[in-house]
Amino acid sequence: MKDNLEKIVSKEKILVKKVNTVIGNNTTFRGNFVVDGVIRIDGNYEGDVKSIDMVIVGSTGKVKGNVYGNNVIIGGKIKGNVFAINEIILLSTSLVLGNLCAQKILIDEGARFKGKFSRTSEEEMNKIFNSEVKPYIEDEKSKWNW
Repeated sequence: MKDNLEKIVSKEKILVKKVNTVIGNNTTFRGNFVVDGVIRIDGNYEGDVKSIDMVIVGSTGKVKGNVYGNNVIIGGKIKGNVFAINEIILLSTSLVLGNLCAQKILIDEGARFKGKFSRTSEEEMNKIFNSEVKPYIEDEKSKWNW
């Protein structure tokens, strides 16, 4: 079954910027991913994903690890916790085994989720991102300034 990503993005008026990082179908990646932009995962990924922008897990994507993003759209499978400053969207093809934390959640009919949802203010989410994501991104960026 094809995910409803385009339909939901249009209906919810979510601005999807150009995806600048893709882990493609039939690709396996292990490690921690730091993204200063939009990432789409259609393959297998093991490790944490930390972005201050949008994270998209396509219907063929599988993630074992925690996911941090401004908005997180899930059409595939995640085994880990998901944190979004704004919104988490579970598409009909999604399966999440872990807790969700965001200001807002949208669950499409057929989506599967086992865990707890914590509605958290933007202020609280910014505290989480300021301690868990932003320093990590800045540290990784500084390692490449030679």
